[in-house]
Formats: sequence, C-alpha cells, structure tokens
Amino acid sequence: MNSYQNLDIERVLDILERQVFQYLGRHLLESERVVIKGSWDGKDYKVMAQDAGYNTDYLHKEVGPQLWTILSEVIGNGVSVNKRSLKTILLKIAKQDYLDTEVSKLDDDILLGKTKFYGDFPKLGNFYGRKEEISFLKYKINIFKERCISLVGVGGIGKSFLTAKLIEEILFENPNTYEYIIWKAVGRSLLVDDIVNDLINIFQLKSNKKSLPQKISLLSQFFHLHRCLLVLDGFEKLARVENFEKRLEYEDFVAGIIDGSHNSCTIVTSQVPLKEIFYVTTDVSITSFKIEGLDKKAAIQMLSEKGITGNKCKDLIEIYRGNPSELEAVADRITRIFGSSLEKFFEYKTTVIGPRIEAMLNRQFGQDGLLTNLQREIMIYLAEEIAKTSAPIPFSKLIDDFRERFNLEVVSVSQIIISLEILEQRSLIETSKKLSKQELHYGMEPVVKKYILVDPYGLVYKSSNKKELTSYVQGQNSP
Repeated sequence: MNSYQNLDIERVLDILERQVFQYLGRHLLESERVVIKGSWDGKDYKVMAQDAGYNTDYLHKEVGPQLWTILSEVIGNGVSVNKRSLKTILLKIAKQDYLDTEVSKLDDDILLGKTKFYGDFPKLGNFYGRKEEISFLKYKINIFKERCISLVGVGGIGKSFLTAKLIEEILFENPNTYEYIIWKAVGRSLLVDDIVNDLINIFQLKSNKKSLPQKISLLSQFFHLHRCLLVLDGFEKLARVENFEKRLEYEDFVAGIIDGSHNSCTIVTSQVPLKEIFYVTTDVSITSFKIEGLDKKAAIQMLSEKGITGNKCKDLIEIYRGNPSELEAVADRITRIFGSSLEKFFEYKTTVIGPRIEAMLNRQFGQDGLLTNLQREIMIYLAEEIAKTSAPIPFSKLIDDFRERFNLEVVSVSQIIISLEILEQRSLIETSKKLSKQELHYGMEPVVKKYILVDPYGLVYKSSNKKELTSYVQGQNSP
C-alpha cells in the first residue's frame, strides 16, 4: 500500500492547513478541524458535537456550511466539497503531495533511466500548479502520439518551466520513454544548419557532404527509428528573420522531423503562433496550446511562499493575470518596499512592469519588432481609450474611431480583424462579451497598457507611422 494511503487525519490536516493558509492567510479554526476530523471518520454532527463539547446546531448550521464553501474554493478544483466527498478529495490531495515529495527525492540516475540528455535545461526549483496543462499534454503525447506540440504564450508565462516539468513527470512515470532528449534554445542568429548539424553530431550520424534537405531527411529517419524528444525553446525569435529562404528552411526542418508516423515528439515554445513564422501552410499536424496564467490556487501558493497573504492576493493575481514572472517581480517589491503589506502597496495605485514582460514588449515594439504598423496603432488606441473609460472597447467603436482618427473614408475591416486576431493570439489584447450574441469587446492587461502609455524606451510612439498605416488600412471599397 502506498504511503499516502496510510496517512492519518492529523497528517492530512497538516497538508490541508498549508493550503488554507496560503489561500486565506489564516489557519483553520478549532471548530473547523472538529468538523473535518468527524467527516473523515464518517461521524454525524451530533456525535462530533458530543465528542468535542460543541453545540450540534452550531457545527451543523454555522461551521459546516461556511467550511464547505471555503474548502470548495481552496481544494475543490471545480467540485463541491461537502461532508460526504471530503475524505475522497483529501486523499487525492495527500496522493499528490506524496508524489511531489517522491519526485523531489529521486536520484538523477533513477529519473533519467537510459535516456541521454543534451542541452541546457531550465532549473525548476519551486513549481506551482499547471496540473491540468501537464495532464493534457501527457495525454496528447502518450495516447495520441502527437509528433509536434506548440506552446504559445506571453513572455514570463512559464512555457519553458512547464515543458521541463512535463518532461520530468513523463520520466517519473516511465524513465525509458525516450532514448534522447534534446533542449535547444533558439536565437535569432541561429541557423537551421546549426541545429541540424548539432543533432547529427549528437546522434553520431554520417552526413559527409550532404545538402541541408538530405541532412533533414537523415534526421527524419533517425526520429522514426529512435524515440526522441526535441525541445525548440524561444521560437518567436525567428519571426524577426526577414530572409524568406531562411524562414522556409526552418519550416522544412520542422516539417521534416515530424512527418510520418513515429514515437518521437518535438515541443516548440514561442511567444507567437507558428503560423506567423512559417510562410507556407503544410499538411503536417501541429497541436497548438495557448498557455495562460496560473490558476488562483497556484498563484496564491506562490505569493504565500513569498510572504504575501490575505484577501488582496486575489486582486493582485487578477491585475497581473496570474503571470508567474510578473507576480514574482511585484511580490519582491511589495516585500522589500512595503514590508509585505498588500494594503500599503494598493494605496499607491501603481502597476509594476516586470523584466520578462518588459523584454517581451520591447521585442514587440522595437524597430525590427514583431508588430505591423496597424497592430501597433490598434494597441496604442486601446491603451489610450481604456485609460479614459476603464472599460473594454466594442468592435464597432474601434472601427468608427479608426476612421475618424486617421481621416479615412474607407477602412479595410478585414485587415483590422486579422490584426486583432493576431494580437489576441499573442495575448497582447483581451476579448470579452457579456452575451453570446453581443459584439466582441477588446481590452488589455494593466501591465501592457502601462507599458504603452509610459513608453519607457521610446519604442511605442516613436515607431508609429501614420502615413504608412493610412495606405495599409485603406481598402478598395470592400470590407
């Protein structure tokens, strides 16, 4: 029997206590502990009250309902926690705690099995949440045998750490899943030839004077014969490569190694969808998965371990959309400047821009950045309008304002729609609607809005080109 199944209620309470404190900033009350222990043992409220010296109605009508509401939020994961379901849910929590502890105690040799590792893997340290994402990705890799998965999200959202944790869990379940695991950080100056030659050297293949397509074919054969996991980290840097031939080579490379039926897999992390990088649409199947911020529970756990607790944590998480790097940056400042007091921090009504999101936005708005003039003007417009109204902007108002803003008789609505969709896919803007039949409203994260309005490096407004934009958005009398 596994150790987690032999836990007594006191050890389970210790695990639950940590999670409640992280979420609420307070410990369980003695009356709440009585109800939890009694429910674990299958007692009714009358017996609980008699054993602990409480009034039955007090436990049943006051403590119980409030406790189940709290626990549903803290440990329910979308499931209602009540007296009957409590023990099952607590056992699941104990099991996960046990597994996390066991993984941390594993020797590298046990974890790696016969797998050969190459490249600089990120150091995980503390890892929060992402259980649903990892479960989904493992299912796609192990059951559906997906040959290429693209993880897309803003800078600092945790794509690389998620990938590293995914690999760790895959190896924990079966250390010999892969024969080779290679981690390649993609740089703007990195050529396809460099990656291909590195892989050929790793696999000790004989390429002699073969051409690039022949080398890619050689790698494709190896991926069919051996179980390989290749990680291409930071693929968005290639979106700024202007040379058509070079970008086409990257597409041919990815398409080549994932083509056909085999048990190898390629994971690509990127701040922009692959379809923006690849010029040609191929028939190769690539599963794209958008990485959002941490769920509330995981984000609260992270803040708690940094000494930030209390109900205001939820407001902080909402402002920074659960982005772990942004939360870490602002938590460090709250601790250093405000003595870990969220109340004092919120008195100043400021938004802190962390280094990861700032670097990402610098790349977007830079002179050779990833934004077209139209995309840039849409973001500037949204930031300025939201600053006035603090409300999302309806699509119809956006179109009308663009016509007036640039003195255009005709605006190519289709071009604006495409730009809005690209910005949303990159998580640079947000969409919402109150009713299913209502038009879309467009918003923006507070951090992104502040970056645009403050323009700390003069990249936002300096690069704006109204003349080029006018010629770009004007249509030929068609939507």
